[in-house]
Amino acid sequence: MIPIAADETLARYINQNGVKPGPKKTIQFIQALKMRATPAICAQDGKGNKATAYVKIFDPCGSWTWYITEFDGADECFGLVLGHERELGYFTISELSTLEGRMGIGLEIDTHFLPTTLDKIK
Repeated sequence: MIPIAADETLARYINQNGVKPGPKKTIQFIQALKMRATPAICAQDGKGNKATAYVKIFDPCGSWTWYITEFDGADECFGLVLGHERELGYFTISELSTLEGRMGIGLEIDTHFLPTTLDKIK
């Protein structure tokens, strides 16, 4: 998977229409992380709010959003989670890609999101 430029959106590479929670969604999430060349777990340690979020995954029928700053290349991610509270933490792609949400359509990649620092997100 060839990384794309930081100022290019994922919109022309990822088509989420009709993709339900499950294996296809897992593949799309991993594709987005690899296209963004998301750094390895712990690669941004010590950067605090200057750490960069590379991929945004959100619930289109709810208020939860995940800003991914690091990825182990297989399943585990680290980033900012906005839900009941704002917190940094670990989560997995396999978990996110199977969440159905209220309408059963699952979570989506914000294909127009561009990498940005956490201080600009907060």
